Amino acid sequence: MAKENKRTILSHEEVELLMKLDANVCSNYLHRLIDGVCHRGKPSYEEYKKWWNLHEWWCVGDAFTGLYKHAVKHSWGKEQFLEQVSSLTAEYQTAACDVLVSREKEVRSQLLMDSHAISHASMTDFDWKLKLVLSSDKISSVQEPLLSLDMIIQTNDGQKTVAVELNKGQLAHLISTLEAANKAIIQLKS
Repeated sequence: MAKENKRTILSHEEVELLMKLDANVCSNYLHRLIDGVCHRGKPSYEEYKKWWNLHEWWCVGDAFTGLYKHAVKHSWGKEQFLEQVSSLTAEYQTAACDVLVSREKEVRSQLLMDSHAISHASMTDFDWKLKLVLSSDKISSVQEPLLSLDMIIQTNDGQKTVAVELNKGQLAHLISTLEAANKAIIQLKS
């Protein structure tokens, strides 16, 4: 983690853009960005067009929102955060750091809720059986293997069992889909 903190998340341009704001307006703006992270009222361009054009407004908003999310996700302390905003003047550093310190729990809670909202169901267990289909009503000799899969799914309403029967192609597709989902989860955790 120490290695990661040496990398600067904010560009020089993004730092300069934030300092276009008056210092007393900066703290309010950063708090409004956190409100946006927490799905409350985001700052609107109309309020800040005196300082930025539309592209600059998007740029600085995305940069500092990303910085706060990253800081909370990686549990940065004050010193680590101040390293990232060291090119800001002292007044702006204090404002940015105060926002992080005062709203960190709120941001963490919202990020966890957003992650949880991705899926309300998860597989807790499974059971499988391999069957060999020898014939059908139309063909006298089939000899096709089928996998009977029972999945126990945990939802907010309790547990339910989902039973599926898969041929070889469907099984291969299911496995590749589950592997892709697992990779996505691993990436979200890192």
